[in-house]
This record gives sequence, structure tokens and C-alpha cells, in this order.
Amino acid sequence: MKKRYHDYQTRQQMHAKDYEIFYYSDSTIEKVSLHHHDFYECFYFISGNVSYYIEGKTYALKPGDIVPVNTTELHQLIVKDHTVPYERIVLWIDKNFLNSLSTDKTDLAECFYNKKDYVIRLSLDLQQNIRSIFHKIISIENYDGIGSDILYKAYFVELFVQINMALQHNSIRPDADVKKSNMITDIIEYINNHIEEELTIDTLSEHVFLSKYHLLREFKKHSGTTIHKYIIQKKLILAKELILKGIPITEVFKQCGFGDYSNFFRAFKKEYGVTPKYFYSNFKQDL
Repeated sequence: MKKRYHDYQTRQQMHAKDYEIFYYSDSTIEKVSLHHHDFYECFYFISGNVSYYIEGKTYALKPGDIVPVNTTELHQLIVKDHTVPYERIVLWIDKNFLNSLSTDKTDLAECFYNKKDYVIRLSLDLQQNIRSIFHKIISIENYDGIGSDILYKAYFVELFVQINMALQHNSIRPDADVKKSNMITDIIEYINNHIEEELTIDTLSEHVFLSKYHLLREFKKHSGTTIHKYIIQKKLILAKELILKGIPITEVFKQCGFGDYSNFFRAFKKEYGVTPKYFYSNFKQDL
């Protein structure tokens, strides 16, 4: 059967209500900047020479690897060799949709927040099973026959039961293919645990017993971004989470550790292209 690839999408926002799925193969993809989503992303790697950066760790991916990305995790894909076709399946899932398929006994979203590592490395049997489910989801994109309103839900339940089982029982770990700095991991953990505070370079340098200059240089080298930008992105992620929970915007910027509302407003508008109030009003319309 002929493969049906999708045209590459540069957008990072969902247009559909429940999910969107993309089957890509590229040789000239541009660099994607460090980013996050307001929805879950399930990345299935098929072929290519790429590295996946997520939360301070860089993984050299192998065919069959799965990366379940939570809404709060900053991540970036780095193509190391453009002469090798880069093939993957990218699945975007609305959080409420996946939660609606879960039960009191089975939380299908567990793989996004209760994981030992950021990359799941599968056995060959599991690779084939999970890839076949991805293709079943792709195959019903334009299907409008009997069961079209519920069939995709059955496939999602099957897919995430398989992924969560793999996460719990698979002993294959990508340890040998991950690059990390213990110091950077410590800094990122500290930032995440204190993101509601007004973080400063002085505080962070004291935490890891390094000079500010050395800390700034090492963070940029390992993460590809500045520590200031990283902190701002993390604070804005928290801000969006709070806005989506209905917290008043006049309280959100305080809970996120911004000095004042004007700083929060400018940072939010610069990062997302819309004001906090516009983001909130659009969210309410989607409910």
C-alpha cells in the first residue's frame, strides 16, 4: 500500500477538537525552536538521524521510540543529518478528550506525567503493534461510514493502553543514548520546583555553587537557550495552566512570580502573539 504522508505543518496549535495526527517524511525540515503545547503530544519516531531535547536531556532517537510530551515540558527536535529522510508520526491529543476515555481504574494519560524517562524504547513486537494502531487512526481520517463517530475513540483506547503497558513493563531503557548534565538537570528541577517565585541568576548560581558567568554559559550550551528565556517560558506555561483553570488574570501573574502585570503582559504577548485576556476569552468559547 502506498504511504500517505501529510504536508508538514509549522503551526503549534490544534485546529480540531479531539485530536490531530500527522504522518511526515522530510529531508529539508527547518529547525524547530524550543516550545510547548496546550495539549498532549505523542511522537513516534520511524527513521532519520535526529536528537530530541526535552527538559534538559538530549536523546539520540532510535526507530520505534515513543516520546509522550506533557503540556508543561519544553522540547525541541534537532535534525543532525538532512541527507537521511526524517520519518515520524506526530499525534496531538486534547487533554479533556483523553480524560473522557479514561476510567477510575485506567488513566490513559498516565504515560504523559508518570514516566521513568522522557523516551519509551519499545521491543520489536510492541513497535509493530503500536505503529499499526497509529496507521488505523490515520486510515479513518476521511472515513464517514458506520461507526465513524466512535471508531477513533476505540483506537485511542487501544493505543494508550498499549503505551502505558509498555511504560510499566518494558525494561528497555534509552540510557546509553541520552546526554545530560547533572548540573543542568539540577537547575531545571530547581526552576520547576520554585517557578512561582521570583527567580534570579544570583539565586541559581548560589544553588549550584557556580559563578553567574559559568552558569549562563553552561546552560546555553546544554539547552540551546538562555536561562532567562527558559525561566520566562516556564512561568508562562504555568500562567496558561492557571488561566485554563479559571484563575483571574489579575492573580495569575502574582502566582507565577512576575514582578508586575506589565512585565507579565509583555512576556505573554511576545511568546504567544495574543494577550492573556484574548487567550482566556478564546478558551471559554471552546468549552
